[in-house]
Amino acid sequence: MRDLQTRTERGRRSAHRFAMNFRVEVELYANGADQVLLVPVEMRGYRFDGAVAEGDRIRAHGRSRNGTLRVRKLRNLTTGADVSVKRKKPIGCAILLVLLVCLVVAGIVLWQKYRNSL
Repeated sequence: MRDLQTRTERGRRSAHRFAMNFRVEVELYANGADQVLLVPVEMRGYRFDGAVAEGDRIRAHGRSRNGTLRVRKLRNLTTGADVSVKRKKPIGCAILLVLLVCLVVAGIVLWQKYRNSL
Protein backbone atom coordinates (compact mmCIF):
# COMPACT_ATOMS: atom_id res chain seq x y z
CA MET A 1 0.00 0.00 0.00
CA ARG A 2 1.34 3.40 -1.01
CA ASP A 3 0.28 7.05 -1.03
CA LEU A 4 -2.46 6.65 1.59
CA GLN A 5 -4.79 9.66 1.75
CA THR A 6 -7.94 10.14 3.81
CA ARG A 7 -10.52 12.89 3.56
CA THR A 8 -13.97 13.88 4.76
CA GLU A 9 -16.68 14.69 2.23
CA ARG A 10 -19.95 16.43 2.84
CA GLY A 11 -22.71 14.09 1.75
CA ARG A 12 -26.40 14.48 1.16
CA ARG A 13 -28.46 15.90 4.01
CA SER A 14 -25.29 17.21 5.74
CA ALA A 15 -24.04 13.73 6.63
CA HIS A 16 -20.27 13.42 6.40
CA ARG A 17 -18.71 10.58 4.47
CA PHE A 18 -15.11 9.45 4.74
CA ALA A 19 -12.93 8.43 1.82
CA MET A 20 -9.62 6.60 1.77
CA ASN A 21 -7.49 6.47 -1.38
CA PHE A 22 -4.26 4.59 -1.89
CA ARG A 23 -2.33 2.64 -4.50
CA VAL A 24 -1.41 -1.03 -4.45
CA GLU A 25 1.47 -2.67 -6.25
CA VAL A 26 0.30 -5.65 -8.27
CA GLU A 27 2.91 -8.06 -9.62
CA LEU A 28 2.09 -9.79 -12.89
CA TYR A 29 3.95 -12.77 -14.28
CA ALA A 30 3.02 -13.31 -17.93
CA ASN A 31 5.01 -14.84 -20.75
CA GLY A 32 8.11 -15.05 -18.59
CA ALA A 33 8.16 -11.30 -17.93
CA ASP A 34 7.63 -9.63 -14.58
CA GLN A 35 5.51 -6.48 -14.47
CA VAL A 36 4.58 -4.28 -11.56
CA LEU A 37 1.43 -2.18 -11.85
CA LEU A 38 0.21 0.49 -9.45
CA VAL A 39 -3.57 0.13 -9.04
CA PRO A 40 -5.53 3.02 -7.47
CA VAL A 41 -7.97 1.89 -4.75
CA GLU A 42 -10.77 3.80 -3.06
CA MET A 43 -12.98 3.08 -0.04
CA ARG A 44 -15.91 5.37 0.88
CA GLY A 45 -18.41 5.21 3.70
CA TYR A 46 -19.77 6.73 6.87
CA ARG A 47 -17.42 4.73 9.08
CA PHE A 48 -14.37 2.49 8.76
CA ASP A 49 -13.88 -0.56 10.95
CA GLY A 50 -10.24 -1.63 11.16
CA ALA A 51 -7.07 0.17 10.15
CA VAL A 52 -4.40 0.25 7.47
CA ALA A 53 -1.18 2.21 7.25
CA GLU A 54 1.38 3.18 4.65
CA GLY A 55 3.44 0.15 3.62
CA ASP A 56 0.94 -2.50 4.78
CA ARG A 57 0.35 -5.51 2.55
CA ILE A 58 -3.33 -5.97 1.74
CA ARG A 59 -5.74 -8.22 -0.15
CA ALA A 60 -8.75 -6.47 -1.68
CA HIS A 61 -11.60 -7.37 -3.99
CA GLY A 62 -13.95 -4.92 -5.63
CA ARG A 63 -15.20 -3.39 -8.84
CA SER A 64 -13.20 -1.21 -11.14
CA ARG A 65 -14.73 2.13 -12.14
CA ASN A 66 -12.87 4.64 -14.28
CA GLY A 67 -9.57 2.85 -13.60
CA THR A 68 -10.00 2.85 -9.80
CA LEU A 69 -10.73 -0.28 -7.79
CA ARG A 70 -13.67 0.46 -5.45
CA VAL A 71 -13.69 -1.80 -2.39
CA ARG A 72 -15.92 -2.17 0.66
CA LYS A 73 -13.72 -4.63 2.51
CA LEU A 74 -10.07 -5.56 2.55
CA ARG A 75 -7.72 -7.75 4.55
CA ASN A 76 -4.61 -6.18 6.06
CA LEU A 77 -2.08 -8.99 5.63
CA THR A 78 0.52 -7.16 7.72
CA THR A 79 -1.61 -6.97 10.88
CA GLY A 80 -4.25 -9.61 10.16
CA ALA A 81 -7.04 -7.04 10.55
CA ASP A 82 -10.17 -6.87 8.42
CA VAL A 83 -11.01 -3.35 7.27
CA SER A 84 -14.56 -2.63 6.14
CA VAL A 85 -16.75 0.31 5.24
CA LYS A 86 -20.10 1.00 6.82
CA ARG A 87 -22.27 2.48 4.08
CA LYS A 88 -25.18 3.83 6.09
CA LYS A 89 -25.40 5.47 9.44
CA PRO A 90 -27.06 3.12 11.95
CA ILE A 91 -28.98 6.00 13.58
CA GLY A 92 -30.57 6.89 10.24
CA CYS A 93 -31.75 3.32 9.74
CA ALA A 94 -33.13 3.22 13.30
CA ILE A 95 -35.07 6.45 12.80
CA LEU A 96 -36.51 5.16 9.54
CA LEU A 97 -37.56 1.92 11.23
CA VAL A 98 -39.27 3.81 14.09
CA LEU A 99 -41.15 6.00 11.62
CA LEU A 100 -42.28 2.96 9.68
CA VAL A 101 -43.55 1.25 12.86
CA CYS A 102 -45.41 4.46 13.83
CA LEU A 103 -47.10 4.59 10.43
CA VAL A 104 -48.19 0.94 10.70
CA VAL A 105 -49.56 1.46 14.24
CA ALA A 106 -51.41 4.63 13.15
CA GLY A 107 -52.88 2.73 10.20
CA ILE A 108 -54.09 -0.08 12.47
CA VAL A 109 -55.66 2.40 14.94
CA LEU A 110 -57.44 4.28 12.14
CA TRP A 111 -58.67 1.00 10.65
CA GLN A 112 -60.06 -0.11 14.04
CA LYS A 113 -61.88 3.23 14.50
CA TYR A 114 -63.33 2.99 11.00
CA ARG A 115 -64.40 -0.61 11.54
CA ASN A 116 -66.02 0.16 14.92
CA SER A 117 -67.96 3.10 13.47
CA LEU A 118 -69.78 0.83 10.99
